[in-house]
Amino acid sequence: MKWHSVYWVVVTCMVSACSSGTNFSQHPGFASYYEQHPRRTTVADAQERLLLERHKPHVWLPAGHAGPIDFYGDYIAHGTLVSGDGKVQVQAPSQDVLNRFKADPLAVFSHRPNSSAQTAGAKVFARVDIADVALGVGPPRRFKFLSYHLVFRHSGLVAGLAWWQAWALQCMGDVDDWHQLDHYTAATVVLNESERPVALMLQQHNGVRTYVLGEGVNGQSVQVASDGRLELDVAVRSNELYPHRTGRTIRRAVGFVSSQTLPYLMELAPASGMASADVSDPAHEATYALAYLAPSDAFYSFAGYLGERRVLPGRDGPPGADYNAFPSFKPLGTQLVASYWREGNADDLARLLPVLAHDSPVVSAIQAQAAELGATLRKLGH
Repeated sequence: MKWHSVYWVVVTCMVSACSSGTNFSQHPGFASYYEQHPRRTTVADAQERLLLERHKPHVWLPAGHAGPIDFYGDYIAHGTLVSGDGKVQVQAPSQDVLNRFKADPLAVFSHRPNSSAQTAGAKVFARVDIADVALGVGPPRRFKFLSYHLVFRHSGLVAGLAWWQAWALQCMGDVDDWHQLDHYTAATVVLNESERPVALMLQQHNGVRTYVLGEGVNGQSVQVASDGRLELDVAVRSNELYPHRTGRTIRRAVGFVSSQTLPYLMELAPASGMASADVSDPAHEATYALAYLAPSDAFYSFAGYLGERRVLPGRDGPPGADYNAFPSFKPLGTQLVASYWREGNADDLARLLPVLAHDSPVVSAIQAQAAELGATLRKLGH
């Protein structure tokens, strides 16, 4: 999840001096959600690691991109952790120390890059979750969700800004380093009951997008390499993940998915003030190793700020990687269905608009799109 909306930042900051808001980890509903769904306290077992290694995606970077890093070795090892009450300050905290403060919503870790330090090598944190998903016909399907979190030292704004957006934002901060730490760059490969990949979920800005493997949309489909692994592109500056395309590609993007912005994303409406675009232009493949953390680790569950706090809204460091969606959208089955749409498909839009309504119960609202996703999976033999 990117903690910026271009339109919101520009308008708000032009009107008045801005200060950062409440940490998203404190949004109502998270506490009760994790009470009902306690985080797993163990790392992936041997069988899960085999699956994760088998399906880890190929990741393509644009020219000049610094690439992913090691969260603990390259990022947390260089900086200062301050407790919420200010009484504790730890230089270069260890993983154990960071975990001791993970429940403090006001704790702040401020990264201080050290260009002379030897890099630890890129590590992508991988985990397996299992969920039963009702898809309209027959019993619920049991899917395995293989999630891969890439970590980047900082996040920039989208590279496809309109001239007026770029001008305004450059007056407010570094568009290449809008906030410290980008770890919401997550790809989830969805396996069916036979452990075959059937879908791909990508975290893109403040939302998730579901792609069904083998389904062509506008002549494009998710590309699969000769070794059976999926191929992804990292966007210029923003680090967002997209299905691989050769050459420079413009990707429609918005700060937040809503009933106002979804039509633009789906190519069913022209751009508005809340719209912009990512740019992908793959030049070389990233080299990385998988690493495994318990979902209870601070990387996922830290309630404070994993990057320095900055004056303008959207520039504070994010909380842990698990705080990637509003509580009502946290169940993986809900994310899988509610994030499934095809460009140019007006029926998808009609089914999803009630899901985005504030007064609509999410579980009941997604039933129509769940049936559509189920039909697509059956049609493709998934």
